[in-house]
Amino acid sequence: MPFIHIKSLPFEEPVDVPGIIKNIAADFSDRTGIQLNHIHTTWEFYQPGYYAKGNKAAGHQPGKNYPLIVDLLTPDFNDSATIALMLETIADSIARRAKFPKNNIFINHRQAHSGMVFDDGEIVHW
Repeated sequence: MPFIHIKSLPFEEPVDVPGIIKNIAADFSDRTGIQLNHIHTTWEFYQPGYYAKGNKAAGHQPGKNYPLIVDLLTPDFNDSATIALMLETIADSIARRAKFPKNNIFINHRQAHSGMVFDDGEIVHW
């Protein structure tokens, strides 16, 4: 079930987003042991000028001061060590695959609770 949602401004140089997100999912699977077919990864781009830090908007994704924003959603049964591994894995993978500074990546982890998820036609309990 993990959902990895990445948002950024467009890059000045073209990047292979489909290849990058496939590799992020594979890296995540390899390091966490979660089957690849359960991992969902997306990357969306803000329009140029639609991401501001303070009162300054950027047109392209800079390497500093405007972090890539990642939202990670996982079931609530993971312990803190597993969550830390997931966060580090995503940051390492994005940095390597997108050739982007790891210290300019922001990842927020959210938990999905048993009985509060609708999937595969039903409310899911774990």
